[in-house]
Amino acid sequence: MKQQLPQSFIRAGVTRTQIAAAAATNKVEARINMSADVAGAGLCPECRKPMERSNANGFPVMICEAHRIAIPLPDGTF
Repeated sequence: MKQQLPQSFIRAGVTRTQIAAAAATNKVEARINMSADVAGAGLCPECRKPMERSNANGFPVMICEAHRIAIPLPDGTF
């Protein structure tokens, strides 16, 4: 079954080609780096500063308060 565009798009004369072209030009890339070199080394994936150890509801996590990021630690680590 082929999906249909919303009626408001159809009334405005918007085509699937225009939507695809707009999506291609407005490409969004992730800012965070979850690689082993950054997040795996205890650095914030956003600002790359050292994260602090904490717990979230009893689970050990590394946190960056400035960016509100919490990364869970492996079991038995804390």
